[in-house]
Amino acid sequence: MRFRDRREAGERLALRLRQLRGDRAVVLGLSEGGLVVAAEIADVLGAPLDILLTSRIEAAGPPPVLLGAVGEGGLVVWDHGAIRRFDISADGLTRLADGARRGLARQVAVYRRDVAPVPIAGRTVVLADDGAATGTTAHTAIRVLRARQVRRIVLAVPVAQAPVLDRLAREVDQFVCLRPLPWLHAVGNSYRKFPAVADTDALELLHREPRRPTEVPR
Repeated sequence: MRFRDRREAGERLALRLRQLRGDRAVVLGLSEGGLVVAAEIADVLGAPLDILLTSRIEAAGPPPVLLGAVGEGGLVVWDHGAIRRFDISADGLTRLADGARRGLARQVAVYRRDVAPVPIAGRTVVLADDGAATGTTAHTAIRVLRARQVRRIVLAVPVAQAPVLDRLAREVDQFVCLRPLPWLHAVGNSYRKFPAVADTDALELLHREPRRPTEVPR
């Protein structure tokens, strides 16, 4: 099965998440492409929509080594196990974290110029993306959300590599995946249309007026 596009994938996920109506959930897109999926879910739930802005802290590879992440507001989440395994010095960590902060500042300048982040502490968060091939980005985002003290995390992805999904499922309170695959080389292979999502398109979704809860066709 291939999805027509990200919007169809979001509609199908929304069918599986209707029980969250009335739960004061917030729907977060994990990337620009994830925001397209998240928007369809938010419409069905009648929930606020936002994008999760993070910047990964990585040591040069190959492949790059994920050491942590920086979230909005300056929150830094470290993977202390990775730091010990790769023996990164304190100066090296500071330098890498500063680079990640600069990357996050560029995102904030684009997305938060006139769109304030939706409060999420103590709330159920639906974290949506257009797929999970390695799970690295989702893993980082989940750790940032835990540090921001959300009540529950629901991970929603149309397609994922099954071993990756098994690992991510242990990190969240609930997960929905429409198409777990034994091997996923590229997320875009699961879509007939998979265009890049420009910042302007993502911002248009964030600027739109909230819609009344809708029902999607079965």
